[in-house]
Amino acid sequence: MNQIWSFSEWCNFSMSELKDAVCKRARSAPRVGDMSVRQLCSPALDETCPVGLYVFTDESASEILYVGKTHGRSLHERLISHIDHRDPTPGSPHMARLVSYLVETGRCQTRSGAVDEIMKMRALWLPIPRSNLTGENHKRLIAIVERRLLWKSCLDPTYNSDRVKRSDSFSVKGTRYFLLECSSVGKIPKTLLST
Repeated sequence: MNQIWSFSEWCNFSMSELKDAVCKRARSAPRVGDMSVRQLCSPALDETCPVGLYVFTDESASEILYVGKTHGRSLHERLISHIDHRDPTPGSPHMARLVSYLVETGRCQTRSGAVDEIMKMRALWLPIPRSNLTGENHKRLIAIVERRLLWKSCLDPTYNSDRVKRSDSFSVKGTRYFLLECSSVGKIPKTLLST
């Protein structure tokens, strides 16, 4: 499936090399609106890794627009929530933050217009297998790799938070990590292997 980029194929790229590789790979990925149910559910059907990261690019796959993660929900559950045009209900979780962002920043006039824009984006799935990690450490690894991808010297996606993208370090569950352009994107920190 063209939307799945296996971990072994991208994990060893350095953070400074990954952006070009993602854009090249995304050229063959489907647009969100063109994905079949089979493509959306392919990790479940193939019994491959159902959790990890996803990247949205523009139609030409020349610009990285958004990076997200899923570690508790499957890819198809998470991806579908991005195209919910309804206004958020106060006090309840609302996963269509990208729709809200596109409207709030004036990139789209309406929530349905924002959904239409998302439908044009190309979607690339980057699964992160559990390997020998505990469930909790697997979730931490997904969060760590997401922060690496978001960094200004890695993918620097247009629609993710500037505050997150500009920071050269971050904390996950009380452990501080530092970002280096030469580091491998998928490298598992020793702190996760030892517990």
